[in-house]
Amino acid sequence: MSASPSLPRTYRIKPGRMTALYVAAGLGLPAALIPLHTEEFVPGWVKWLVTSAVLGFVGWIAYAARNLSTTADRQGIHVRGFFRRRRIAWADVQDIRAVPNPSAAMGQGQPRVISYAYGRGGRRVQLHYLDDHHVHVEREIEALRAVWQRLRGEDWTEDAAAARRIDRRSARESALLTALSWSMFSVLGFTVLFVVLLLTDHVFLGPEWILVGPVLVFPAVWLGASLRGDRDGAGGGGQSAR
Repeated sequence: MSASPSLPRTYRIKPGRMTALYVAAGLGLPAALIPLHTEEFVPGWVKWLVTSAVLGFVGWIAYAARNLSTTADRQGIHVRGFFRRRRIAWADVQDIRAVPNPSAAMGQGQPRVISYAYGRGGRRVQLHYLDDHHVHVEREIEALRAVWQRLRGEDWTEDAAAARRIDRRSARESALLTALSWSMFSVLGFTVLFVVLLLTDHVFLGPEWILVGPVLVFPAVWLGASLRGDRDGAGGGGQSAR
């Protein structure tokens, strides 16, 4: 890619995704509210109060989604969030990373990769719409890092404490994602095991283990991954911000 990426770079929601949001709301809200309005024992004022609150909330979400944005210019990174704007000057940036989205497995349509800028002390700010649903994440992160390295100033130095904090958080989130993955896959494993035992008349595990097993797998894997991450972190320093 170019050694001097163009500025400003702005990331917003794609028009097609706003359309999909409107369609989903238009189809989903009536289905969700019909049971409330057909219930005879609920007072009419309660029905309309709940309906107004739901419509207002969904409208606010749609408005906010359309106005969220991330912009990188010569001064730094500007993020317009749900409630406020955040700005990180290039000299204050400690790192810019793309990471797996922890909520990707909890709902369809979620991006699998999201991005953060890390400021003073390792505090992070999510870069809205710099995700794999809207851009080529690796290319854009590379572009922003190139801009950062060019504009942060010759006297910029890495904050070692911030780097350690960033790496510790990354290790914790990696352990959490690993535990979630193992827990979800173990549902299939316990289901297959139960069926096999049932067919061979060797049922020493009841069907409740299809639910209990994954609950036990999660903390075991999370603890193991966390201890391994702590050991690896103790053996080496933080990631270089180059």
